Amino acid sequence: MAREKVFYGWYVLAACVVIELFGLGFGIFAITTVYPYIIDTFPAWSRTTVFAPTSVVILVVALMSPLVGILVDRFPIRPVFCVGIVVQSIALYLFSMVQTPTQYLSVSALLGFGMSAVTILPNQVLVSRWFHERVGLVNGIVLAATALGAAIAPATITRVIEASNWRTAFGWMSLVAFGPPMFVVLTVIRDSPASMGLRAHGAVSDDAARVARAGDYTLAEALQAPTFWIFGAAVFLGGMPCYSYNKHILVQLKELGYAPIQAADYKSLFFLVSACSRVSFGWLCDRFDKRNMVLIHFALIALGYPLLLFVPQHRELLMPCLVTIGIGYGGLLPSMPILAVHYFGRTHLGTILGVYKVSYDIAAASAPLFTAYLYDLYGTYAVPDIWNTLFAWIGVLLILFGLKSALAPRAAAQVAKIATG
Repeated sequence: MAREKVFYGWYVLAACVVIELFGLGFGIFAITTVYPYIIDTFPAWSRTTVFAPTSVVILVVALMSPLVGILVDRFPIRPVFCVGIVVQSIALYLFSMVQTPTQYLSVSALLGFGMSAVTILPNQVLVSRWFHERVGLVNGIVLAATALGAAIAPATITRVIEASNWRTAFGWMSLVAFGPPMFVVLTVIRDSPASMGLRAHGAVSDDAARVARAGDYTLAEALQAPTFWIFGAAVFLGGMPCYSYNKHILVQLKELGYAPIQAADYKSLFFLVSACSRVSFGWLCDRFDKRNMVLIHFALIALGYPLLLFVPQHRELLMPCLVTIGIGYGGLLPSMPILAVHYFGRTHLGTILGVYKVSYDIAAASAPLFTAYLYDLYGTYAVPDIWNTLFAWIGVLLILFGLKSALAPRAAAQVAKIATG
């Protein structure tokens, strides 16, 4: 008997994993790895200046997200990927040549433009087109690649830097960020199942799809729903401690006396835990109440973050802290596309997710600067750690008391009306 042909969407998913792994993983996380060396190379620069690239990159990505969402909803996605890969690779190479704060921040902005077209949002939209079942799992896999890249990058890049210097390392990173992603975009990526005469995995009949699309929200309708704003606020508050943690951890551990490679290995472990959590989170969301799964992961962030306050006196708490926050952080990114599809449908997913992601990116951009500013002000990480713990718990309360598990009322009523008549 002839073997059943493998659904092409799985190849698209694998290609998205490569794009995420080498794009975001070896893009922005390469920059965060070099912060301790930037401090040594430019001792006159303040902490706020040193940590600014992360915020600049993510702020640019946030500002570009609505535009990218519109582009991927209306035009072929492959050219979007190609432009992003080229711009990002050029920016990484230029980063190896910076000498002044102005150059430092300008190159970071260029990197943000490239990353906005190559990383999370377009990949989430693409896999959601190919898979109408297992939405949680495939989004978890794509975003696990981001965390896996972030896990590999610190340990790998730190070793390259220790063997040479940080400028040489960034020259190599520009090549790594270009080659594999561009190859899979040109050879594997296709915009949708329809472009190949296929149907999405788990796609329903045309009539059922028409009914489902009729119940999907437009961006204007989504913005009128309290759920949109409540979850957006929770994502911001949950993102603040996560992005403060993963951007400052190398410097924080260095100041506690950890060797550079040892600190990088701890950071890699954090992202490895996050990568596993993203896959498990998606799997759990496909099987259990999505809102409850989000609540559990946000609660883990809020429970794990206060441990940072005790790590300087109790080193044995570092591992429980890494693991607990890492598991919680693993649910943060995939929760956005999973809940966006759950509450608002997939017809306008790119546009809605592009606006939704602004909340996340603002947190990711402001958290490192917020923590650096408070460190410059007080000379300790304890004060920002207290603030970030507070943010995390407010986010938990918003999800606990503000989000409902059921489909938003307007969408359910519209579907029922069309289905009956």
